[in-house]
Amino acid sequence: MPLRIKVNRKSNVPAFKQIVEQITASIGSGQLTPGQRLPPERELAESLAVARGTVTRAYEELARLGLIEVVQGRGSFVKARDGDRGGRGGKAAGMIASLIDGLAELRFTHPEMRTMVDLVIREREERHGALAVAAVDCNPETLGMFERQIGLLSRVGVVKFLLSDLARDPRAGVRLESFDLILTTTTHAAELSLLAPAQKQNIVAVAVSPSQETVLRLASAKPDQAVGVMCRSRQFLSIIESRLRQMRFTGPFQALFTPREPGALAEFLSGRLLLVVPPGYAADLSREEARALEEFTQRGGAVVPFDYQIEKGSLAHVEGRIGALLA
Repeated sequence: MPLRIKVNRKSNVPAFKQIVEQITASIGSGQLTPGQRLPPERELAESLAVARGTVTRAYEELARLGLIEVVQGRGSFVKARDGDRGGRGGKAAGMIASLIDGLAELRFTHPEMRTMVDLVIREREERHGALAVAAVDCNPETLGMFERQIGLLSRVGVVKFLLSDLARDPRAGVRLESFDLILTTTTHAAELSLLAPAQKQNIVAVAVSPSQETVLRLASAKPDQAVGVMCRSRQFLSIIESRLRQMRFTGPFQALFTPREPGALAEFLSGRLLLVVPPGYAADLSREEARALEEFTQRGGAVVPFDYQIEKGSLAHVEGRIGALLA
């Protein structure tokens, strides 16, 4: 089935985001299936009458979300999700088969492939085993942000802890003693120091805030409209609500939490034109929900990922601490 994408030039949503949202919805609804090849960037750009860089940026975002993979020299392909092709094992088998096919096209022999894969695995083991970092916060959404940003640093492995779980554990300090660095937000630094006083010197508090893109997209929305928020925790909902109130949003405000009942998302979107979601939200969508979201965007609804990030000064401090530990 051909991929149907439309770019609304009158929308405040950037063209690349519209492409991301529509491809995400098509994957969730099953219109795009695992392993299916997406149109080449130049071809899609020409059909939509947009710059090729717009499509490139959209594909890069989809790859970052884990929805597609870009294979050099072959194109961009829909990735299988857990539960597809026989679960994790089937997904892994498909990825390995795709890798072998690509290497075979480059005329590598099977012994050469084994050697190359073994070297990559050894390098990954060394990289992730070099420095152990714990991320602690009150909500899973912010922990995901820590994992995305800090996990990208070379030779760093991140383990996530909910603050509430540690608070209930009398051995919280023992659980954290094996980590070289313990990251948390400035809001929770004092509480964490009380839970693990012996690790106080390893605790680094960072300032976090919404990304510039998130702020710009929210600023372009009408502040008196009904706002829906899809999230996992009430703590993250509180963060979003506080930001929206600061930005003078005065309309009705309601949240839909994960896990959701069948049909709940479609009903929730009725009467709304703005939905705020956590980054990576598409991975949690069922096919029914993806279809509901596709219909939502087709009628003019905007989906805004609330991308929380470590502020530049704090990130530089963390990178400095990590660099000193690895020196």
